[in-house]
Order: sequence, then C-alpha cells, then structure tokens
Amino acid sequence: METPPDSLLIATIAMLIMAIFIVIFVAYYQHRQSHHQLTVKEMLERHRQELMAAMFRGQEAERRRLAQDLHDDIGTMLSVAKMTLNQLERSLDRYSPERAQAYKTRQLLDDTLKNVRRISRDLVPTTLERFGLLAALEELVGNATNDQVRVQLEGHDSFEFVAPSLEVMLYRIVQELVTNAVRHSGASQIVIQFFRHEDELRVAVLDNGRGFDIDEVQQNRQRGLGLRSIESRLSVVEGHVTFDVAPGRGSRVIVQVPLENPKLASLLI
Repeated sequence: METPPDSLLIATIAMLIMAIFIVIFVAYYQHRQSHHQLTVKEMLERHRQELMAAMFRGQEAERRRLAQDLHDDIGTMLSVAKMTLNQLERSLDRYSPERAQAYKTRQLLDDTLKNVRRISRDLVPTTLERFGLLAALEELVGNATNDQVRVQLEGHDSFEFVAPSLEVMLYRIVQELVTNAVRHSGASQIVIQFFRHEDELRVAVLDNGRGFDIDEVQQNRQRGLGLRSIESRLSVVEGHVTFDVAPGRGSRVIVQVPLENPKLASLLI
C-alpha cells in the first residue's frame, strides 16, 4: 500500500524541522559551552593576576620591613659603635699603634654604615614614595653612573602619564634591567627611555655591552630569575616585554604597559 503524497510531504517536513531543531540545539549548546569555558578562563586569569599582585605587594611589604630593620636596628647599633670608638680613639695617644688601629676600624664602620644605608635605600626607594617615579629614576641613574659606565634617562615628558599604582612596578623593572646591564654586560653606556605610543607607555633600556643569549639566560635558574620576575610583574597589568638581544652586541629591552586599564591597575594598589 503506497503512502499518500501528502503524508510523505508532512513526514519530510517534520524530519526537516526536527533536523533544524537538532542543529540549532547543538549550536546553542556549543555556544553555551564556549561561553562557559571563556568565563572560566577569564576567572582563572583574573585569579592568577590577583595572586601575582598579592605576591608583589607582599614582597614590597617585606622589603619595607627589612629596610626598617636595617635602618632602625643595625644602622643604629653601628652608629653607637662608631661613637664609642670615636671616644676610645680620642683617649689614645695620637701616635700609638692602637690609635691607628682604631682609626682603621672606624673607617670600616663608616663603609659598613654606607652599605647598610645603600641596601636600605635599594630595598625601599624613599625618593619614589616622596617625590615620584622621575625623581627616583634620576637618583637610580646617579647611583649607577661611575667611571666605567654612564647611565642616561630620556623622555621626561612621558612621566605625567604614569599612574601612581604603576610607579613601583616600573621602578622595579628598570632597576632590574639597569642592575643586570651594569653587572653583566660590560657596557660603557646605558640609556633609559620613556615614551608614549598611542594608549601605552613604553620603556626601553639600551646598552652597548656584550649582549647575551636570551634562551640560555632564561634556562639558568639564577640569572633568569630577574627576567621572569619582570614578565610576571607585567602580566598583572597585561603588559609585556621584548628582548632584542644577542651575544656580541648591545641589548635593547622594551617594556610596554597599557595606560588605560583601571581594573588591572587597581590590583597593584
């Protein structure tokens, strides 16, 4: 018995409608799954950023504690020891061996006090807290410059775009890059450049030293720690760093930080 044409048409339409419904349902389900996965990924990324920001805030708090202990405790004890030694030195005969030894000891105490103050200042740059990033970097440049290497700072106009919450992060990054260049590159000139490009701040640290193999350094747990720290700090504010380096030539490291990102910048507060 043959199926009436109308019944066949109705069955075909019903199957098409069912197929369309299944396709729509599958597409909707996949869309919901993709949206859910994206939401979870964003939540995980946000959580990672918050953890990194909390870690760096903890590091800064620990730096402050150590700097205060150095200044208030060790620095004070060294100063008292120096005063006591001065009194002892004055009581000794001017040309006696003991007075000469006391003088040498006092010089050692002076050098130790200077180093304690330097370490304390490196741990917590009070100039940064009191006068801002530009003044702190100018102080860093002055301290890093010596008879072997000259450090310059360029792009003063760009500092007006730096949010206060980003100043500590940028200072630590520049401090790390300059310290590495002074210690390892053998450079005679280091230039720190700040400039704005569209909606981001760019910081470039250039030197004319011997360069290095970026892959080799990153694999080295000790030397690569500073570079990984820079990348981790920048990931909190969705910034990134580019290493234009190679053995046998100078280095160029470029840091890029978005300026308009209040949600992420708030993580640093």
